[in-house]
Amino acid sequence: MEYGIKRGVRFEILSKTDLERIHAASLHVLEKVGIRIGSAATRKVLRDHGCVVDEASTLVKIPPALVKEALGKAKRTITLAARDPTYDARLDGTRSYVTANGNGAMTVDLDSRERRPSTKDDLEKSSRVIDYLGNVHVHWPMVSSMDQPPATVHLHDLEGSLNNTVKHVMYETGVTLPDAKRLTEMGYLAAGGEEEYRRRPVTSCLQCTFAPLQLDGGVMDASLFFARAGVPLVFFGMPQPGATGPATLVGSLVVGNAEVLASLTAVQLHAPGAAVIYGMGNAPLDMRTTVRSGGSPEHALSGAMATELAHWYGLPSCVGVSATAKEPGDQAVLEYFTGLSGPLLAGADLMCGVGLLEDSSCLYFEQIVIDDEIVGAIARLIRGDRADEETLALDLIEKVGPGRNFLAQRHTLQHVKSDHFMPNLIDRRSYETWAADGAKSMVVRAQEKTRWILANHEVPPLPADIRKELRGVIETARRSHPDARGRGTPVA
Repeated sequence: MEYGIKRGVRFEILSKTDLERIHAASLHVLEKVGIRIGSAATRKVLRDHGCVVDEASTLVKIPPALVKEALGKAKRTITLAARDPTYDARLDGTRSYVTANGNGAMTVDLDSRERRPSTKDDLEKSSRVIDYLGNVHVHWPMVSSMDQPPATVHLHDLEGSLNNTVKHVMYETGVTLPDAKRLTEMGYLAAGGEEEYRRRPVTSCLQCTFAPLQLDGGVMDASLFFARAGVPLVFFGMPQPGATGPATLVGSLVVGNAEVLASLTAVQLHAPGAAVIYGMGNAPLDMRTTVRSGGSPEHALSGAMATELAHWYGLPSCVGVSATAKEPGDQAVLEYFTGLSGPLLAGADLMCGVGLLEDSSCLYFEQIVIDDEIVGAIARLIRGDRADEETLALDLIEKVGPGRNFLAQRHTLQHVKSDHFMPNLIDRRSYETWAADGAKSMVVRAQEKTRWILANHEVPPLPADIRKELRGVIETARRSHPDARGRGTPVA
């Protein structure tokens, strides 16, 4: 089974000269302007390798030679392993993969339509839906378990994900060193031990930089730990053109690129050969509403350019997509189709993430199913076509001749399955047939499909002893932090 989106068609935005100029500008920023780094451990790594560090201001200036050295140490191919190896996402430049979106704080209930804080049950259900869908290849805890103690929400999110999908699980919640240690321990348990995890990492962590030109202390402390523990990392720049970055898309790309290169440099000097994926999600600020314009053409274009820059460095890419729509429907489809098309046509290795609305804050279960359909259509577009003896079908054309049809030919049966996109939600029936069947919109059909998945799709759980150990990690963390109501016993 071939997993992921096979690449064929690809467009190019930036020339080699453009890429060289963006890289040179980023090096200039790192060497002359500098970047603030809140982690003392990270500053020490960089200072020990020749960077200029001002401890009072936490400003670090990184020489170009050090960035070049770090890029030379980075892995070119990274496999995001799945509990079921059938669903391994191998980032080797030949295929693209789509992830779910993550950590939404709100959910619209599938049945009551109530908009409310998300729960662990929502997380587990959405994990099962992602596990079923064929065009969402990497799982991300889509919502946060807001009904659990605040100190352990991220651990409940990972546990709920690992038990409800056999796909790779990426998270964005390893933002302190203690968090990193516990999340890594849970990954080791799910993989069957540290040695097996290092061979086949079933979890990974996406770490956001802070525009403009800042790296959070907790994030970088955690990242140094993850790198040595064998946890794949995505460093994800997110300057907003016009707000936390220049209004020009390329100018914001320079800012984000400097942040990602600084993160990568520190990690590669600390743990040479660490698995690091180049990430970027530059959606501009809508100046009329002061809302981030996820799913805009500029967001898609920025992701495509970041993909080209990552590949110029020889690194796997991870770029973002989102939607500002408030509910499933026309706007959400337009935003997700626009946001996905550009980066995937540019060859993005990871495209994260689909399924949430309100700029990645609210879960509608049916939106995941609609987005799966969008990805399927784009995947067919990207695959392109070829002209060879089989596809030209000259012998068949001569056999059928003028005035007849090709419906009953074996060639037709074979190629309809392989060459034609077969939708699950798009309704191509006649008006009369559609109306007689209830005149259902795509959103209604997606709701019905979601209910069917939740009623019928079962995910093989982790072994009972591993489930018990995962709960033990959560319980230990709970005891060491009082929850929101002040309960819990601090542990030294």
